[in-house]
Amino acid sequence: MEANRFLTVHYLDGTHETFSFPKQATDQFDMMSKLNAAMTADRFTIEADGRLHIIPLSSIRRLEFSPVPGKLPQGVIRGAALNEAL
Repeated sequence: MEANRFLTVHYLDGTHETFSFPKQATDQFDMMSKLNAAMTADRFTIEADGRLHIIPLSSIRRLEFSPVPGKLPQGVIRGAALNEAL
């Protein structure tokens, strides 16, 4: 598996997990569809190492995807910097 995408799940209890995975979308339209579906779901699901992880969004503080998709939904603030020390 070529790991060229990364997802870090930050949980409410302060822990986090990082997953690596290959590109999932076939094109920009498919990627936008998958991103919109993930943003409206009540849980996050990911298959990793032969296991299916079903994570309720109510236990997640934030999700970080890297690299940033080339196309993002309307309303996404672009070009920001994370300043955690403020």
